[in-house]
Amino acid sequence: MRVILLTHVFPRAADDPLGAFLLHLAHGFGERAQVFVIAPHAAGLLARETIDATPVARFRYADDAQETLAYTGIMHEQVARGMHGKILFARFVWAYFRAAMNAVRTHNAHMIHAQWWLPGGFVGALVSKFTNTPLVITTHGTDVEQLRRTRWAKHLARFAFGQARVITCGSNYLRAQLLELGVVDENRVRVMPMPVNPLFKDSSRRRRSLTPSENRKTRFEILTVARLTQQKSMDTLIDALAILRARGLDARLQIVGDGAQRAALQEQTRMKNLEACVEFLGMCPHNELPKLYAECDVFVLPSVREGMGLVLAEALLCGAPVIATNSGGVTDIVREGETGLLFPERDANALAEALEIYARDPEYAARLAENGRAFVSERFTPARVAAQFLQTYETVVRK
Repeated sequence: MRVILLTHVFPRAADDPLGAFLLHLAHGFGERAQVFVIAPHAAGLLARETIDATPVARFRYADDAQETLAYTGIMHEQVARGMHGKILFARFVWAYFRAAMNAVRTHNAHMIHAQWWLPGGFVGALVSKFTNTPLVITTHGTDVEQLRRTRWAKHLARFAFGQARVITCGSNYLRAQLLELGVVDENRVRVMPMPVNPLFKDSSRRRRSLTPSENRKTRFEILTVARLTQQKSMDTLIDALAILRARGLDARLQIVGDGAQRAALQEQTRMKNLEACVEFLGMCPHNELPKLYAECDVFVLPSVREGMGLVLAEALLCGAPVIATNSGGVTDIVREGETGLLFPERDANALAEALEIYARDPEYAARLAENGRAFVSERFTPARVAAQFLQTYETVVRK
């Protein structure tokens, strides 16, 4: 099975966390499918390379200084900013289309698998129409949110989804959103998660060795991993930390990730006098995350309407108890009182209550973490997810 994978985000190196789940999906196929990746170029990247046995061709759409649409997480904002962004995006789509057409013809592809309905799904739909190559589109959350905010996007989405034989979503929440927006045929939409990094599989739970002073007053270590945007609601987590500390708990927070909200969050930390107990670690390579997950007392994802929340599965595989917002696709992973705890969106008091439950009863936290580890082990490994997608490809090609 020869598959052309279209994506505007793909790892720039083997240990790059951006779009890493797509590399893990390609690995999960083993010898059952050959994946050829088409992704955008950016300054410092090679036009053609092989990352962990997966061939990647990166198309150019401008000079190095202007190739800023991909790998930043703010493509939509750049396009909306003015005419320059719109012209750059038009050049991006044209270059994407040409690269995808060339890949389909060169490799005599059986399938096109496009990630995010825009730009990948739209480009994939055009190529599918011209070449009659079957198309599968996978949505990831940010692209569905775009449909909620932008009226004109629905027309493009209906074309893209209409050309796809199957549309996959990482969660039941995303499927419900697509149906509510009226842009897909219900019979074509399937819920299929993306895989976690195999290095998290069966990662042992390593507890910190406490000093005598820590044994007398044990710290409660909180971890979060996310892009620092408003949608991730990190300010809610910082507020909850302040509440916990006001109650006498020696709670500490590590924030892994970067983004536009970092400066504002650091200022919030200063205003609340939390600088000594909040650590901004920035972006971390994937191979450093298992240790962080394993050593924390709780992992928190406070996002609003998260599409899926794959980091929760990663944390659970490493044995970390988890807490997440009771919204979006995270409820497919975190089930209240079974695999973790949930709290209402942007409710710092409720989050503080959930955190205190774990802090006061670590055995309860460990029990939910073990339930969660078993749950995600059955559903999110690369081999399991790849088998689902391969079955979908084969069904689509036969039709």
